[in-house]
Amino acid sequence: MGAIAAVQEAPSPPNNILFNQNLPSQTTPMMLQMLYCQYPGFKEVRMVEAKPGIAFLEYENEMQSTIAMQGLQGFKITQDNPLLITYAKK
Repeated sequence: MGAIAAVQEAPSPPNNILFNQNLPSQTTPMMLQMLYCQYPGFKEVRMVEAKPGIAFLEYENEMQSTIAMQGLQGFKITQDNPLLITYAKK
């Protein structure tokens, strides 16, 4: 077996903002809001127009963001797009 070429970054420490990756190109802020507002403490969605496929989701506190992350990790928005959720870098 060959050595792993990519070096994994250490995960960001838990905080109240979640970083979402692997979003399909047709994802809208409203779609994410509908998904994430099921979890208490949801505040807002921030998408970056220049970088499709990613979004930031803000919660009131770290405990609420952690519950949402655990509940939605791997949720398939489409068959080919399971959510990849980490804590945002501060």
